[in-house]
Amino acid sequence: MKKIFKKISIVLFALTLIMSSLVGCGSSSSGGSGSSSKKILFAFHDEGSSYLSKFLEVASGELSQMGYTYDVVYCEKNTAKQKEQIEAANGQYAVIVCRLADASTALQMEAAANGTPIVFINNKPGEDYLKANQYVYVASYEQDAGTYQAEYIWNGLGKPTTVNAIVLKGQKGHSAVAPRTDAIKYFFWDNQVEINLVFADFMDWSGDTAYKKLDVFKNTNQSFDCIFSNNDAMALSAIQWLKDNGYDTSKILVAGLDGSSDGCQAILDGDMYMTVLQDTEAQSKAAMQAVQALAKGKDITDIEGATEDGKFIWVPFVAIDKNNAKSYL
Repeated sequence: MKKIFKKISIVLFALTLIMSSLVGCGSSSSGGSGSSSKKILFAFHDEGSSYLSKFLEVASGELSQMGYTYDVVYCEKNTAKQKEQIEAANGQYAVIVCRLADASTALQMEAAANGTPIVFINNKPGEDYLKANQYVYVASYEQDAGTYQAEYIWNGLGKPTTVNAIVLKGQKGHSAVAPRTDAIKYFFWDNQVEINLVFADFMDWSGDTAYKKLDVFKNTNQSFDCIFSNNDAMALSAIQWLKDNGYDTSKILVAGLDGSSDGCQAILDGDMYMTVLQDTEAQSKAAMQAVQALAKGKDITDIEGATEDGKFIWVPFVAIDKNNAKSYL
C-alpha cells in the first residue's frame, strides 16, 4: 500500500511541475502570438496620411525601446470597418491607439474595444466619451493654432481695424476644423477688429481642392487681405493660386498649419507668412507614454502635458515665421 501511495505522489508531483510550466508559458509578456500584455494595436483611418506615417515611425521606435510589439490596421475612412477591426482585436492587445474615421463614433469604438484602453489621436472625441486613464486623447490644443495664425497675420498687416479674410478649412466633421477656424474669429473679436470672411469652405485637407475652389471664388471679384489655412498643403496651393492670378504674396499674407518642411521653405522664400507646427514627433512620444501607463494600469497624470482629470495630454503648438523657419526645415 505504501508503494502505491508513493507512486501516486510521484505522479502528482510530476503533473504539478508540468502544469506550472504551462501556466508560466501562458503568462509570458514577450509580445508573441496570444500575448496581450506587450502588444499594441494601431487602428487608423487612412493609410495615405502623412501625419500618421510620421506618427507611426516615431511610435515604432518608442515601442521597441519599451519592449512592445504592434499591429496596424486601416479602415479606409469607413467607420463600420473600423468598428469591426476593433471588435476583432478583443483580448489580443494591451492598448489600442485609434485615429477615429469619425469623431462622433468614439462611443461605438469604446464598446467594440470591450474594456481595452484606447489612446485617441488626431481627431478629438467629445469629452463626455473620454474616461480617466482608460479612454484618453493625445494631441495639441487646436484653438492655440488658430490664435497664433490670427495674431501673426494681424501684426503682419499692421494691426488694421478691419480684415477681409479667406479661410481654407480641412475635412468636414474633423474635430480640429471648428476650433482652428473659430479661434481666428475670436482673436479678432477680442481685439475689436472687424473680421469679414469673404470665403470659407471645406477643402478636405487637399491642396488640389483648395486651388479649384479658389478658382471658383475669384469669379465673385471680392477683395481680401489674407488667407488662413487649416493645414500647409492647402496653404501652399493657395500661394500657387495667388501667383497664377497675379497677386503679390508679400502683401496677401498666408498662414499655414503643420510646420511642414515645404511650409517652412515657403516662409524662407517669402511666399508664406507663417505656419504653426503640429509637433507629430512629440505627440507620438506622448501617446506612447500614455500607452505604457495604460498597459500597466497606471495613471497618465504624471506625463508632461496631462490634465488633472486624466483624460487629455496636450502637446504645445509652435508658431513659425521667418525668424525660426530654418530651424524646422
